[in-house]
Amino acid sequence: MAKWSEILKESYPFNDDFKQNTRIIFAISLILFVLFFIFRPFDINMLDSQEKFFLIGGLIVVIFLGLSINLLLIPAFLSNMHLFRKWTVLKEILWNIWIIFTIATGYFIYFKIIGHFSFSFYILVKVLILSAIPVSILIPYNRNRLLRLHLQSALELNRHLNEKANPLPKIIHLRSDYDKDDLSVEADELLYIRSANNYIEVFWQDRKGIHSQMVRCTLKCAEEASSIYPYIFKCHRAFLVNIHQIRHLEGNSQGYVLYVGEDQHKVSVSRKYIPAFKELFYKS
Repeated sequence: MAKWSEILKESYPFNDDFKQNTRIIFAISLILFVLFFIFRPFDINMLDSQEKFFLIGGLIVVIFLGLSINLLLIPAFLSNMHLFRKWTVLKEILWNIWIIFTIATGYFIYFKIIGHFSFSFYILVKVLILSAIPVSILIPYNRNRLLRLHLQSALELNRHLNEKANPLPKIIHLRSDYDKDDLSVEADELLYIRSANNYIEVFWQDRKGIHSQMVRCTLKCAEEASSIYPYIFKCHRAFLVNIHQIRHLEGNSQGYVLYVGEDQHKVSVSRKYIPAFKELFYKS
């Protein structure tokens, strides 16, 4: 008995996804319309085709309205009350019983309006069975949806863990006007790039020390090649700098002077770029 009480108290994810539930309601209504028309759960053989169509259509409208009220309207109105956040298995069972009750009540009201059936135990059993059909579809559907969602989420989390354990190199490819002069540099190792007429001079630092190479391309091309790395920043019309490589900075009348890398190369920040530089600097 204790085990059952523990199971009933376990948390259960309440399905309040509006778009998903809307699709479910339309799908269940369509499926049941076809099933009711084929198997005819009530004795409607005396009715003509049009009357049968409207009778079954009315039953589907009851199901549609019952599901819409319980799966769309009630969660929307009660969302601010945090009622569904601490949802449990017991609450989910009671919620499904409530859905069955509301649909069954809708059936009885509908039968009373059309006046085709008189109340009997036989009719009561059929009504309860029909009312339970939408819920019997909802429960396994919601379970399988959550299972797929959690499996996909677990795969993404594992992929993220794998990427953290084995990070891919972040490469900046600088294409030269001369094919043989192309240069690829790891973004984290880049110190800065300086414009030099029709060339750029690239400075980077690895375990072997600081290196530089001239590449025949524009600073704009270098900026585009490194644009996916926000910490590579254009701080001057003639400089791109790696924010992570700044060791020290000073202010002057023109802006800032950055000291980059172990050798503390000087890189200028012009007044035009100071606001964006400061914003990025504090974020990095």
